[in-house]
Amino acid sequence: MAKILIAEDDRTMRGLLSTLLELEGDQPVVVTQSTDILPTAEEIMPDLILLDVHLAGADTFPALQELRNTPRLSEIPVIMISGMGLREKCLRLGATTFILKPFRPQELLQRIRELVE
Repeated sequence: MAKILIAEDDRTMRGLLSTLLELEGDQPVVVTQSTDILPTAEEIMPDLILLDVHLAGADTFPALQELRNTPRLSEIPVIMISGMGLREKCLRLGATTFILKPFRPQELLQRIRELVE
């Protein structure tokens, strides 16, 4: 069972991701604000972070950079998710991988398993 931090502000997407992960036996922890990402990650020490590029009207690139610059958190895999083609930017700023919305649940689960097992 992996502990997965989900940073997503869309209620429908949060519900879908949480349910999908719970069905796989994982433990999702959800945040909806960029400012909550780092403190929550420090508190729960997740095995993986699912990070939407945009939360509450702001991008999460600063939070990604903070994660990468925090020694305790820097090695946690981060999957960035967006409906826009921002793959190169996300990877350049430190994301482990990128998934373009809409995505198939099996694609997301496969990427998660590759990174946490």
